[in-house]
Amino acid sequence: MDDFDAQELAQLGLKKIEDAVVGLLTRHQDGLATDAIASELGLGAELAPEKRNLIAAAILDLLVHSGRVLWDARRNVYVDNPEKG
Repeated sequence: MDDFDAQELAQLGLKKIEDAVVGLLTRHQDGLATDAIASELGLGAELAPEKRNLIAAAILDLLVHSGRVLWDARRNVYVDNPEKG
């Protein structure tokens, strides 16, 4: 596998994880906290909780930056952005 193939594979994997997060938030209209998202999706299940949350937080940051997900600071949860669905 050359570097381009590895990058393409990584981007496809990231896209699938992002889609899974958005799908989860779509089903949970009240939103979910970072730890709940990590737990529900089994992100880094073999890691300590703080490490699982770091994985989820990085993915959520990307999704907030792209506008696919919104951060509700008042309730400390992430919610789906229906305008980006």
